[in-house]
Amino acid sequence: MLSQRQAAGAADGGEFWALLSDTHIAADESAEARGVVLAAQFRRVLKQVAAAGAKPHGVLINGDCALKDGQPEDYAQFLRCVKPLLDENIQVHCTLGNHDDRRHFSAATTQPGVEPLLADRHVTVLSSARINWVLLDSLDAVNATPGRLGESQLGWLQRTLWRLPDKPAVVVLHHDPQTFVAEGAKLTGLADAGSLLGVLRKNPRVKALIHGHTHNWNVQPPADGNPWIIGLPPVAYVFNPDRPAGWVMARVNGERLTLELRALNPDHPQHRQRVEVELM
Repeated sequence: MLSQRQAAGAADGGEFWALLSDTHIAADESAEARGVVLAAQFRRVLKQVAAAGAKPHGVLINGDCALKDGQPEDYAQFLRCVKPLLDENIQVHCTLGNHDDRRHFSAATTQPGVEPLLADRHVTVLSSARINWVLLDSLDAVNATPGRLGESQLGWLQRTLWRLPDKPAVVVLHHDPQTFVAEGAKLTGLADAGSLLGVLRKNPRVKALIHGHTHNWNVQPPADGNPWIIGLPPVAYVFNPDRPAGWVMARVNGERLTLELRALNPDHPQHRQRVEVELM
């Protein structure tokens, strides 16, 4: 169920998680952006997820669920798209991006009686048999590009990481950890990226940071004490026509997290490109 906090138990063969980002769903089922029919593209990806083999432990959708400013009707359409997964008892967990609206999202998805883990933020902690996922909320202002976690959420993250079960952890948020802005350019990523990376560097169980927002499949190996930093491809549309749209299959066993790009265009040169994140 959407935003449920506990993940299913692991099968003996490991775990399969589906990682998606930037769905940009509008109320109108026929809405297009940059030549893409958004709801149809989302359903196409979800069908690929369902046909990927084993039933996924969970589907993580990493922000910008809505097209522009997160209207209630956008989330109603979003829920119609993911209903086939929910009907199969496949859990769907979301982060929020700059095109989402926290109040409207919560009204559409929060289960009655469920208290938030952090006031005024949509955060989720998933602890499966093999891995911990911590989903953050980098939405700062609706339909304004940069994101921010804030001191309260960063403090919560630091405390949460140390309290998690003793398993590898992956942190997921929408905005990219932008630590450099060229002179004359505008900040487009996470405003407090340096503070976030400082928290992650202090905790050795954090093996990867996964973001969306850039609409660009991008892989940065560990450097300067930082974990792997992985940019997910968009479900909806790419900014650069040479880049892949699609999703990422994540498989977890006792030693590694394998991330495999599933491009919507199977002829794309990066289709099925794999990244091996050591967990030991």
